[in-house]
Amino acid sequence: MSVTALSEDTVDFGDVPDNINALLQQGVAIHSSDPARARAFFRTAIEVAPDVLPSYRCLFKLQNKLRDFDSAFETAVTALARAADQAALPRTWTGWSLADVSAAPAAPRRFLLQFLKAVAFIELRRDNQDASAKALAKLQELDPEDGAGGSVIAALLAHGDGA
Repeated sequence: MSVTALSEDTVDFGDVPDNINALLQQGVAIHSSDPARARAFFRTAIEVAPDVLPSYRCLFKLQNKLRDFDSAFETAVTALARAADQAALPRTWTGWSLADVSAAPAAPRRFLLQFLKAVAFIELRRDNQDASAKALAKLQELDPEDGAGGSVIAALLAHGDGA
């Protein structure tokens, strides 16, 4: 895989290993002009370090942009399971409580909410309104302050703006 020079406009992925950050920055830099290569960078990041959560977010956002909703859903569900593992929660989100999520370390907690929002959004894009509504209801229960932005999904669901 050839390396593209990075510009000053880099994304702050937080505390990730330098080699993974480089892969993610490469993918972000070319995601519009060469989505296939960007996807390869993101997948490589996941293969090299499967517990680095920002890699999944990059991949499912690209898959969603490319309207590859089934792959985006699969990536988001895998990401959610990884975040749950890091938060010491069951992989099945339906049983999570606000207390469970609040007790999780900050980094996986943030990703739990972001990835659950992604599941709700992608299910809506896949025309699965019921599944989207269930994920959204759980997100709203776990994030009553709407820090993850579940209200955006709620508005889309209310207007039937999925696909």
